[in-house]
Amino acid sequence: MKKTFILLALILCAALVGCHQPAASQGGAASSPQESSGAASTPPAEEPDASTPPVSEQRATLYIGTKAGGFAEYSMTYQGELTPERLIQGIEELTGWNLTLSEDVTSGKGGMGVSLSYESSLFTGPPDPQKEEFHMYDAEQLAETILDSIQKTLQEGFTLEGGDPDALDIWYYTEGTKPLELSNPDLSWPIDQPYQWTGAERGN
Repeated sequence: MKKTFILLALILCAALVGCHQPAASQGGAASSPQESSGAASTPPAEEPDASTPPVSEQRATLYIGTKAGGFAEYSMTYQGELTPERLIQGIEELTGWNLTLSEDVTSGKGGMGVSLSYESSLFTGPPDPQKEEFHMYDAEQLAETILDSIQKTLQEGFTLEGGDPDALDIWYYTEGTKPLELSNPDLSWPIDQPYQWTGAERGN
């Protein structure tokens, strides 16, 4: 009887130990997702932001020549907003002429005002050496070409499609809002009149 009791006790202990083993294995299995979640916590590599498109180049046209002799057209690339200053800079880069402005181009109803600095080629003459394609033979030819080229380029660049470029008046003046006066050639233009080469007043 005593042996039977001991045997039953051993069987009961074995059963109890067996009942605790699944709990331990469940606890071990529960640790596995924690390890995998730790690996998943590493942030993925950042991808390039496709929401911002690259800045694309645009094209504008520069006109070099005179109203009397005609104009040659040249393509210019630019980025961002097209401004009168950018077009004048484009003429400068193309031809090699110094077209420094004394102030930004002014825009108003029906026209634009352009003030060329005394440092510009309009007053100091062409560069030395000149670019062969834009070689000027005297000061008067240079002045007419500079003034007509800027006028034509601004008119064409800022006239809406279907509009009349000649309707956009261009006024020239110099530093201190003074009338445009040249000593070589001896020419001047009234500040209260839109520019036309033929409207120049010649000195004595």
